[in-house]
This record gives sequence, C-alpha cells and structure tokens, in this order.
Amino acid sequence: MKNILLIGTLDTKGDELLFMKELVEKAHHCPIVMDIGILGEPKFKADITREDVLRHIGKDIEYLIALQNEYEAIKLMSSAAEVMLKKLYQEGKIDGTVGIGGGQGCSMCSPGMKQLPVGFPKVLVSTKAVQAGIKEYAGTKDIVIIPAVCDIAGLNRITRNVLKNAVGAILGMVSIELPPHPERPVVVISMNGTVTACGLYIKDLLEKDGYEVIVFHTLGVGGKAMEELIEGIDIACVIELALNEIGNELFGGLASAGKERLEAAGRRGVTQIVTPGSIDFINFLTMETVPEKYRNRRLYRHNPQATVMRMEMEEMRVIGQVIAEKLNNSRGKLEIMIPLKGFSMWDKEGKVFYDLEADRHFIESFKEHISPVIQVTEYDLHINDRSFADLVYKRFTELVKFGLISIFRA
Repeated sequence: MKNILLIGTLDTKGDELLFMKELVEKAHHCPIVMDIGILGEPKFKADITREDVLRHIGKDIEYLIALQNEYEAIKLMSSAAEVMLKKLYQEGKIDGTVGIGGGQGCSMCSPGMKQLPVGFPKVLVSTKAVQAGIKEYAGTKDIVIIPAVCDIAGLNRITRNVLKNAVGAILGMVSIELPPHPERPVVVISMNGTVTACGLYIKDLLEKDGYEVIVFHTLGVGGKAMEELIEGIDIACVIELALNEIGNELFGGLASAGKERLEAAGRRGVTQIVTPGSIDFINFLTMETVPEKYRNRRLYRHNPQATVMRMEMEEMRVIGQVIAEKLNNSRGKLEIMIPLKGFSMWDKEGKVFYDLEADRHFIESFKEHISPVIQVTEYDLHINDRSFADLVYKRFTELVKFGLISIFRA
C-alpha cells in the first residue's frame, strides 16, 4: 500500500478531490488529502487541514483572510504548503503526490512539488499550464503536467477522465520499482543540437570508460537543472559544450538559465573542461517572439518553435568577458579549449552564422579577462570535428584520475 498525497483547495475543488480520493482507495492505496484553500468552507475534512499547513509558518486562516490581499494570502499559503510537503517527504510519509488547480491552486501546489527530488512521483493537473507555460510550474523537476482541458469546476465527462488519468499515472509511478544499477562516477555535459556531433561522441567514449554521463540540453531550464545537480552530488568532471544560455541572459533571449549559470562547478571545486560551444547565438521561439529591436538581425528559423539570432562583435566581447570572470572564481582544475573554426553547426564555413571576425572578438575579450593562471588552448578546428572531440576526451583523461575508471568499469 502506497501513500498518495492529494493537494488542492477543498473550498473550490472538493468534489474533484473526493473523487480522486475514492479512486485511490479503490486501488487499495492510502490517499492523504491536503487542503490549501483559503476563503470558503472545505467540502469535507482533510487529512491535513489548511490550519495544519499554515501552522508550519506560524500563521492561521484568520490571518490570511484578514489580509484582504489575495496575492499575499496565496504567497503565504504557497510557502506553508512548501514546508509541509518537504516535511512529509523527508519523514517518508508519502510515496507520490498529485496536485490540482487553476491558476491560484497550481501556484500554491507547484512550489512545494518543485522541492521534491527528481524521480519522486509527482503529477499536476492544471487549467493554466498550457497558457502560462509549463516551465513556471515544473521548473527544473520532473513534474508530469496534465492539462485539465476544461475548467476544474465540478465533475463531468471531461474532468472525470482527466482526474482518473492523473490518479492512474501516479499509481503507476509508485508501483514501478527501479531496477538496481551500479554506482559510477558522474560526468556532466552541457549540449544542444548544434554541438551534438561533438557531445555524443565524447559521451560514448566516457561511458565505455565506466562513467555515468548526464547530458543537459541548454535551453534555460536545462542549465538551471545542471547547476542544481552540480551543487547536490559528487561530480567527477563538468564538460561545457554549450554556453548559449549566457548570451540569452545578457541579451534578452528566451533560453536564459539565470545569472548563476557556469558558477556551481567552480564554486564547489569540480574539475571543468570549458569550450565556447554555441555562444554564437541566442534563442527565441516563433519569429513573433523576437523583439522588434532584433528583427533586422541575422535570424535563422531552426523549426516552427525555434528561432535563433547570431551574436555580433560587441555582444561577443561582452560574452567573452562575462564567461572569463565567472571562470576566474573556479576553485578546481580548469581547462579552456577554444576551436578556432567555429562554435556551433551554424558557425561553420558555408553556414548561416559563420563569422570568424565576431568569433575573434570573443576570443580576444576572453583572453583579456581570464586569469593568467588558467590554461587556455586554441585549436585550428571546428567544435564538431571528430579530432576536437578526441582532444576533449584526451584532456579529460589527463585531468581526471584514472583510478576512478578501473574501480567503476562495468
């Protein structure tokens, strides 16, 4: 029997939560209903009442109502639910969780769910995720988002099926046992489609040597998740092949990973191999998402949902300075490898973003600002050349102790 936490506002979503509770019980598991409603009377008594939730931040429901401020009340309930959810997980009292809601309900459910680790079963049924963007509700975690399709305002032929599927999903998740797998030293690689040829080749070589390789796709949330992982577990080495998120943060692209991208490994003293992969562009979605000030720039429509813009000389200089300043704070082994013939599949002779002059401005700025004690090596190669990938792998074997390989070889 598994303990399934069901989260929602019992004043507005009581019928739906009761329906889900009964489905869990019929499947011979234990539902735990947590109420995060604020204004109205609960439809039924929750296993964890809203008073129980608010007690964790030293507040009560009367305090929230007296605020007469919807935004502040939601923020406080969200904070309390986050504390409550983390406590339940840490005490081993829940095996999976389902949250349901509209904009307010999901904004109170999701912060706590985002604190649960990757792999812990979590499902969110939302009326707003498609409109507001899944990233706002899932963050860097593996929250399964199920669109509600219609409003969650009573039980009908649509909501019954959607909620039934949410319960089925969580019960399936908690019922599957993860097969045993060997613990291996971890190598983290940043990558996207423009450096795949380099990244996948290096990944194959590392896995043959017995490493567990975790690749992060650098479209904003990927870089954030990567930084979080580096902060949280032991890492043998970080190989940076895609740093486009830096330019996105600096120049208003839609794939920013925040101001702290490229800092966790250096702060923790993790060995790093850093290339300027993918710094030649920033990311947008459809052409309509490109700001008006950029409409006359070198733009390339990669697919209907991906438009990229070439960074020009002065922007490349700024990117070079920012990356150098971040790396100057590194406390571990660090190697910089610069391919002189281009930084992405689009930044190659004959391709749409090929611009050696702009690349040169990055290199000059980077070398001007990087600490002289940090090793910087230039190669007359393109980042996706097989010989460049071989050199990255060779440098990895020189920087990381061979003892790890023999111990963890499968």
